Amino acid sequence: MKKFIHLDIDAFYASVEQLDRPELRGKPVIVGGTGNRGVVATCSYEARAFGVRSAMAVAIARRKCPQGIFVAPRFDRYRQKSQEIAAIYTAYSDRYEPIALDEAYLDVSHYDNAVPIAREIKERIKQETGLTCSIGLSYNMSLAKIASDLKKPDAFVIIRPHEALDVLRPLKVGSLHGIGRKSQEMLAARDIHTIEDFWSLDEEEAVRLFGKMGHALYHRARGIDHREIKMDRPVKSISRETTLVFDVYERDQLIPIARELLTEAGEDVKSENVVPQTLTVKIKYSDFTLRTKQRKVESEQQWPDVLDELLDEFDFSHGVRLIGVGFSNFLTPEEAAAERYEQLSLFSSRSVDWQREG
Repeated sequence: MKKFIHLDIDAFYASVEQLDRPELRGKPVIVGGTGNRGVVATCSYEARAFGVRSAMAVAIARRKCPQGIFVAPRFDRYRQKSQEIAAIYTAYSDRYEPIALDEAYLDVSHYDNAVPIAREIKERIKQETGLTCSIGLSYNMSLAKIASDLKKPDAFVIIRPHEALDVLRPLKVGSLHGIGRKSQEMLAARDIHTIEDFWSLDEEEAVRLFGKMGHALYHRARGIDHREIKMDRPVKSISRETTLVFDVYERDQLIPIARELLTEAGEDVKSENVVPQTLTVKIKYSDFTLRTKQRKVESEQQWPDVLDELLDEFDFSHGVRLIGVGFSNFLTPEEAAAERYEQLSLFSSRSVDWQREG
C-alpha cells in the first residue's frame, strides 16, 4: 500500500520571526506590508484568532487586529530555514515534492511502518530548527494534505483506508484541494456545503462544473487519488512585486523600483540555474485594475533595456499602487547554449548565401 506524508510548517514566516525575536512569541505577528498598503503574507495563530488571514489586505488586518505587530518579510531568512527543513525530510525518502518553502510531500511507501518515521521527522524539525510542523500521513496525497490540515497547529494525523469516508464526510467542501472560494460560493448556491453534500454530484456533473478537474475532485471526495510524487518539478516563473506606499503617477519614479525588483528576481533565477526568455511587467492601478506587458527575447539583449521598453508601454496617469517584474519561459543553460549556436549557425549560413548572390 502507498504511504504519503504531507508536511506543513505552522505559520512559517511568522514562526521564523517569533523564533528570531523571542519578544514576539505569543503575540499577534503579521508578516506583510508595514504600512496600510499591501497584503498579509502570513500571520501567527495569535493573529488568526482575530480573523486575520493570508492574502488579506493589510488595511483590513489592522482593523481586525489593531494590536497586531506588523513586520516586513525576510525571504532570504525564510529560504535558509526552508533549506534546513528540507535537509531533514530528504534524509528519509528520495521521493519528495516541495510545494513551497514551508510545505512538501514525501513518498514513504518503502517503510513497513511509516508512523514512527513521520513522528521522527516531526520531532527532528522541532528540535533542529525550532519550528513546529503539522504532518498528515495517509495512503494518497490528497488525504495526506487533508490530514495535516485537520488539527493545526503542531498536528499529527493519520487517515487509514477504512477511516477515509468517515473523515471526509463532515468536512467543508473547500477542504478538497482544487475547490477555492469562488467554487465554494457556486456550490453553496446548489446547497452543497460539505464533502458529503458533494457526493450528490455524479462524475459527469462534476466535470460540467469544474472541467477536467472535475474528474479528480469527484474521486478525491471519495478518498481516491492516484497521483505520484513529481520529482524536479520545473519552475514556470520567477517574479518579485511590491505594493507602493503611495500611488505613483510618473514613469521615472517607478524605474528605480522596477530595476530593484528585476535585480531581485534575477538573483532568484541564478539560484534556480535556468535561463529566462520572457520578461513580464505587471502594474496594478489605484482602482485595482491590473495590466501586464511581456516580451520574449531571442537574442542576448540586456534585461534592463527590455524592462525600460516595457515600461514605455504603460499609461501611468491613473496612479500605480503595485508593480511586479517576472521572468518565465525558461531554458536550461545547455538548451540556451544550443539555441544560441543554432542562431549563429543560421546567421553564418545566410551570410554565405548573400555573398554568393552578390
